[in-house]
Amino acid sequence: MTCNHLLVFSLVCLGATAPIYAAPLSLNYTPTTNNNILINPDIGITDYQTINRHDNPYWSEPSAPKTSVVYYRWYWEQLEPQQGSYNYKLIDDTINAAKAQNKKIVIRFMTLAGLNETYYKGSLRAGKKILGIPCWLKKQIDPKTHNICKNDNSFVVNYKNKVFKHDLQQFIDAMGKRYDHNPTILRLDVGLVGTWGEWHLSTHANRNRPTLGSHGYKDKDLIPYITMMQKAFPNKTLSMTIGTPDENTTSYATQHGLGWRADCIGDWTPSWNHMQNGYPQTIKHIIGNGVIKNDQADKDFLNRWEKAPVDFEVCDDLEYWYNHQKIYTLPKVQKTFNTALALHASLFNLKSTKVPEQYQPILNNFIKKLGYRFNLKHITVTSSFTANSPITFHSQWQNVGVAPSYNNYPVVWRLRSIDNKYNYYFDTNNIISQWQPASTLTGKAPIYHQNNNYTLPKNIVRGHYYLDVAMVKPNTHQPQILLGINGKIKKRWFQLIPITIK
Repeated sequence: MTCNHLLVFSLVCLGATAPIYAAPLSLNYTPTTNNNILINPDIGITDYQTINRHDNPYWSEPSAPKTSVVYYRWYWEQLEPQQGSYNYKLIDDTINAAKAQNKKIVIRFMTLAGLNETYYKGSLRAGKKILGIPCWLKKQIDPKTHNICKNDNSFVVNYKNKVFKHDLQQFIDAMGKRYDHNPTILRLDVGLVGTWGEWHLSTHANRNRPTLGSHGYKDKDLIPYITMMQKAFPNKTLSMTIGTPDENTTSYATQHGLGWRADCIGDWTPSWNHMQNGYPQTIKHIIGNGVIKNDQADKDFLNRWEKAPVDFEVCDDLEYWYNHQKIYTLPKVQKTFNTALALHASLFNLKSTKVPEQYQPILNNFIKKLGYRFNLKHITVTSSFTANSPITFHSQWQNVGVAPSYNNYPVVWRLRSIDNKYNYYFDTNNIISQWQPASTLTGKAPIYHQNNNYTLPKNIVRGHYYLDVAMVKPNTHQPQILLGINGKIKKRWFQLIPITIK
């Protein structure tokens, strides 16, 4: 027998009847990174009360960023107009519209609107004052003044009322039964209490007493509304708006697995404002360092982002900021977005409004960091590259965003023949939700090493291939994630290196 010497393989001749083995060869590749805006699942700017800002005739705005998540809020009265009869169609149609555009949805159910607030343009109830709770329930709770349902929303819910709690429980249980396993729902806000579901009584209460605590509500009165949502939606991620410095619901929620969100980010109003007063005071209270004692203090609150999401909603909108530039200077706008990144945000609700041109560069840089951003740093492929031989992929990964992915999209390797005729897939059990970013904006993200060992198929066709990689929907080969590297090909696969199978 004559041994053939090949450039890429070292062969050993063992005799006329013995098989020929090739020594393993290691191929190394370091992808180049890019600075592109990546529209990825579960993160980024959210469309608000519309599936796509660019398609909605009431909201059309070309400068609005592209999105993968939409945010919808519904009042209880919209969803249960008659007791026990649920308007599933409103929710179903919205979910299906989002799914058709490959988007996910965040939902909030609410019970109280702002005083004299009306339904928005384009709604079937446009111009009508929002009661919040169904009129049939209002009549049960307050039968002497039930005519207030007609066009007056000055009624304030008593969250201690047993009838209210019982009927709300029935409603939430019905919602959970229908939607807890719906894959298009990314998460739900626990917004059952307070004006706009934000756990305060703004507009309905004395300006100096808008908080729930100042109206006598205790932990035992409010925590059941969190538990209500947890029991109805055990398979969904829940989040909750941070409260006020005299109630403890947020710290209870974050210690029990909920994410958190904050409204009115970017408020720099002179005197008291959210950025310098509201957030710092509330966070101090949540971690137990506030003026008022917190029996549910969460000392680890500022690290909860590692396991549960953080979301923000803009105060007013960017057009308002632009029209009040003496307050909302460019440095202040930059500081607003940096604050969201420093707190490891994944979603940012811009309210689907116009983006003034001068803010566009700041916003673009913000979007590039918001949530996760995965880079393949290096790949080493080791094999003799023959049928039925071992093959190992040793890869190094880095999350250069500011938050983890709270859903898992496992890595899949693919050998694809250069004529695209043959594909061989190598699934992994990688859990990318464990790949954390740097803990600070100026810190360096850790490198995650993954060793994936396989055997090449016995019937693999000899020839020239490319090694591709993708992060996929679990239990499929459907790519979901845009990586921050060059080499993207069709359907969010990334081409890495050529490989020859001998």
